[in-house]
Amino acid sequence: MSQLPREPQARLAIITRFAGRSANAMVDPTGTARGPRHTWSGYAPWIAATQACLIIAMLVMAGGVMCWCRPAQGADQGPVAQTSAPTPGSPLTFDQAVKIAITQSPHFVRSSLDIDIGRMDEADSRYALVPPLTFSTYYYVNRPPGAGYGQPYSLSFTTAPYNPLGAYFTLQAQKLLTQVAILTHLKSISKGLEGLGGIYLELDCLHKLAACQKDLIQVARENLTYLENRMNIGTATSLDVKMARQQLELALGEQEGIALSLKRSLNSLKNFLGLRSTQDFTPNFRDSRRQVLGSFDPATITLEQAKNRSYELKALEIHKQLQTYNIRLAIAKVFPTILFSTQTPNPLSVNTGYGLYVGFGLEIPVWDGFKRVRDVSRQKAVLKQIGAKKAEKESSLEDKWFELLGGVQEKSLALKNAQALENLARLKAHQSDVRYQSGGAPLTIVLDSRKEVLAAQKEMLVRGLANDKAILKLRENSGDLGYSYVDANSWQK
Repeated sequence: MSQLPREPQARLAIITRFAGRSANAMVDPTGTARGPRHTWSGYAPWIAATQACLIIAMLVMAGGVMCWCRPAQGADQGPVAQTSAPTPGSPLTFDQAVKIAITQSPHFVRSSLDIDIGRMDEADSRYALVPPLTFSTYYYVNRPPGAGYGQPYSLSFTTAPYNPLGAYFTLQAQKLLTQVAILTHLKSISKGLEGLGGIYLELDCLHKLAACQKDLIQVARENLTYLENRMNIGTATSLDVKMARQQLELALGEQEGIALSLKRSLNSLKNFLGLRSTQDFTPNFRDSRRQVLGSFDPATITLEQAKNRSYELKALEIHKQLQTYNIRLAIAKVFPTILFSTQTPNPLSVNTGYGLYVGFGLEIPVWDGFKRVRDVSRQKAVLKQIGAKKAEKESSLEDKWFELLGGVQEKSLALKNAQALENLARLKAHQSDVRYQSGGAPLTIVLDSRKEVLAAQKEMLVRGLANDKAILKLRENSGDLGYSYVDANSWQK
């Protein structure tokens, strides 16, 4: 019974094995030991060294099992945001929300776990530099009749076919895959922070819209009261009163819509931060534009800076390096693999030997249809594909860059137009107020001009929010947002 693992018969292989005889030279004072005692000194060091290596290998494997969970625990620690920890009970600023999100946001869990899995795969590849050792033992209850059999049991230590070059290139490839997972996670954080900043901008805008809507409701009520009084004295019709009452109801409906949007934004913020539904928090969205955009100036950012900071381009560059290792790995598979085995004599064979017998061998596939040769060419073709994909990504990034710049300019122009209309409405309101004070215009003219001012203010707030979001998207695309809050070096181990 062979103790070496064999491939199916359909696979042709040449196995070359060198075996030595046992050099167990224990002295039997009584001379009753079975079989001759081999004392060939030339073989004793082989057996002793093999036994020592086996013991060391078993100890290393035991230590690896005991420390198995340690890499995963260290991998759970994420990057540190460059902000101070939030003070309990104080309003939650954008910087503090960023720190909480990076630490516990459920939106970053999957990409963070990809890094943990990558590091475990890397650990597997690192341990695979040492060929896996398998221990087998058999005990035979019955054996063929006759004399001269040895012990009824057998022991063997064997290794699977081992390719040291392949194991090394696989380890290097796994390290690069971990780097790709880190870059993917950083890109996920950058996109998530863009969404978080958008929520803060929306909260600030909705809060100001709610204040404007409250003033609009007050104006609508004053208009309704004024028309009701005029109807009582016969200078206004019931239709005028109905129209004023309808305008008030519309204003109240818009207020409810703003309140609902505000509540939805707060709920989105709580879910993004990973807070419990019963956990209270108070976001500080005052002056959110300064908090979110900081000192970022679209005019100072260049396309070259965006390319240098692009996580996707960096990941594709690592993929190119990874593919070079895949090419080397495909070449390494052409070489023979190493086999090792040490075992006791076969209990079913008549022999007088005992102890451990060491054997080394090579496994050389004779015919595989030139699959390994074609695989080298295949991996080189994949490398060219990655290069083309990187060039395509650079072109796509350039197109998106100019598209975002155009969007920022367009939103900025719309904001300026809204500001001009708001200033014009203020001037008209002031003119109406002067006419009313001099008795040249009724109160309805003044109230209508106030409504126009408030409507222009609401439009300006909406345009301002769109402009700030466009700048925020440009900041994320340029890489400034992610680099400002995440230290990528904290992921390196």
